[in-house]
Amino acid sequence: MKRSVLFLSLLFIISMSYAQNDDLHTPLEFQKAYKNGTRSHDGKPGAKYWHNTADYKIDVTVTPETREISGKETVIYINNSPDVLSNIVVRLYYDVFKKGNRRDMAVNEKDIGEGVEIGELKINGQPYDLNIPQQARRSGTNLSLTLAEPLKTGEELTIDVSWKQKVPLTVRRTGAIDSTSFFIAYWYPQIAVYDDIFGWDRINYTFGTEFYNNLGNFDVSITAPDSFLVWATGVLNNAEDILPDNILERYSKARKSKDVIGVVAQDDLDNLKMKSTTWHYTASEVSDFAFAMSDHYLWDATSQQVDGRDVLISSAYPAMEAKQFTEVTKIQQKAMQHFSEDVPGIPYPYPAFTTFIGLHGGGMEFPMMANNAGPGKGVTIHEMFHTYFPMYVRVNERRFAWMDEGWADFVTALVTHKYFKETADNTTLYSHFKMGLQGTTGTIGDLPAVTSSQYMAGNYGYHSYPLPAFTYALLYQHLGEEKFLECFREYIRRWAQKSPTPYDFFNTFENVAGEDLNWLWEPWYFGLGYPDLAIGSYSKGKLTVLKKGKRPVPVSVEIEYNDGSFKTVMESAKIWAGDNTSFTLTLPDHKNIKSFILNKDMVDVDEKDNFYPTLQERYSTFKVKEDIIGDYPADQYPITIQIIKKEGVMYMSIPGNSESLLLPKDATHFTTTDGMMEVNFTEEGGKITGMELLIAAYGVKVTTKKQ
Repeated sequence: MKRSVLFLSLLFIISMSYAQNDDLHTPLEFQKAYKNGTRSHDGKPGAKYWHNTADYKIDVTVTPETREISGKETVIYINNSPDVLSNIVVRLYYDVFKKGNRRDMAVNEKDIGEGVEIGELKINGQPYDLNIPQQARRSGTNLSLTLAEPLKTGEELTIDVSWKQKVPLTVRRTGAIDSTSFFIAYWYPQIAVYDDIFGWDRINYTFGTEFYNNLGNFDVSITAPDSFLVWATGVLNNAEDILPDNILERYSKARKSKDVIGVVAQDDLDNLKMKSTTWHYTASEVSDFAFAMSDHYLWDATSQQVDGRDVLISSAYPAMEAKQFTEVTKIQQKAMQHFSEDVPGIPYPYPAFTTFIGLHGGGMEFPMMANNAGPGKGVTIHEMFHTYFPMYVRVNERRFAWMDEGWADFVTALVTHKYFKETADNTTLYSHFKMGLQGTTGTIGDLPAVTSSQYMAGNYGYHSYPLPAFTYALLYQHLGEEKFLECFREYIRRWAQKSPTPYDFFNTFENVAGEDLNWLWEPWYFGLGYPDLAIGSYSKGKLTVLKKGKRPVPVSVEIEYNDGSFKTVMESAKIWAGDNTSFTLTLPDHKNIKSFILNKDMVDVDEKDNFYPTLQERYSTFKVKEDIIGDYPADQYPITIQIIKKEGVMYMSIPGNSESLLLPKDATHFTTTDGMMEVNFTEEGGKITGMELLIAAYGVKVTTKKQ
């Protein structure tokens, strides 16, 4: 028994040492949280963890002809913090359009004005005059209100406010899709977050960074013309009172059906008329509320069984483009199943989800809703996954966007790779991230991942999406799927409805995995550098790989044999822990090896030294035409693709992406090294006349004519 106790004690001490992360730089704000007991070194919420809540009851009217939003709300705010609050910070997002305020993008000049028009504002029944500095100060998109009586721990206050603003013509996450279709978000006066790390969140909304909201309950009544449909966060409470009988019947059927039901079809739009004009939605324990409306959108719906519950899944899309969107509902249904059962394997936590087709590019997430641009699987899956981060796990996306966008990118790639591949292709999980990393890694813009997001203007995309997604993929490869998912699920369970910091993520994974992962955290999240491996030597099956860069990556060798078969050998990035700068491995069946590529699907700042035989030798096998070099305007998109030649090797340059090295298959057929894209050049009369680019993983084809 004594030996067993001693052994268990030793394991406990070791596991705690893995969770301390003493070697990682910890800013003073986070040190204070550990000292105060709100965070724990093992990655769990501390014994004294707290967060404040805000419950909203809102009545809002939208007038399509003028685009006016007119609302009034009552907010009950509870101070669960140990601090006495002398002021309250309210976000007025639409003030981003106020004259003189900072914006990170150009906007429609018709949107620029005086911002949110506040009518009456009361705190605990006491009227506030926004023109009196002692009571209110308005700066950027924040309104700071000085309390007549400080709000003590455990107390609550009530704010009543009425306001007006217009649905913006500038479509950025929210806005007027067309004259009678609106996606409405960032739309109500919202109490900012006060937390244990930074206190009040006073970061202004400038179109750059996104969410960090309080947990709360919403009771929202939305009044619109009776010819409009309204979709929103939460559950529709008055379906019987507002939906026409034929639509109500289909809606009720869809709530229990595994098949997709056309709740509102083309014929219904001819004489669409609701029974009343006010839609009543409620949502419990969510971080925000959004809604959409249109008089010419179709509505498809189905349900998905999740943990014994029927979750309603809807798609709303323009009738004139119906053919493009018929599969969106099924994609959502399949994604929700795999999110709930496989990756991450945490049941979808809410009663509904709706994809509204409105944006002109990309997608934008809100609790139980997405505002997307198109029917693609990638954006549909990505935006739905945001339900978990930053909605269910309420990460501070304003400072740590990589803690949700990175997960959305990684899980989208993993779920697509495992469950949505309908045809075989030459890509791997890691191929999905290489394109977004290759051109920026190692440059002056490649700052440590832990850098706060509001300082990443101009490099927000790289820093928030492919960079963290790739590091999560490194964790996945190193830990193996079973252990990785154990860590990931525990991280979600621990921080569900709470707000983790980067250190809570680091510490949870170390605590659950039972190992020190600083060999990964330090170079990828805190240090400067880049990944760069090279073939050092190869003889009789013995391959020596050199580590020339500071950031560790796996060793992945794709081998092609003489009989045309392929095999991949892979080692974890942990082989580079410590001061290791070389690694030797034995390639199987070396006598029959025709060629191999080192890390073809991994980011690498200098790929040219990763080929056996060398790239130049491969190019010499084919008579590659020099007139391949040149500009190729795309037929479908406003871009021009360039083919350039450097050191005897062809590269493809696409605006907004890095240069991709082209690997020859024959004289006019090439692939990118990661296998994500195939390039076929067309000839007429012996001259190159155009190019066809196929992005295999996404089923996208681009055709061009040579300029």
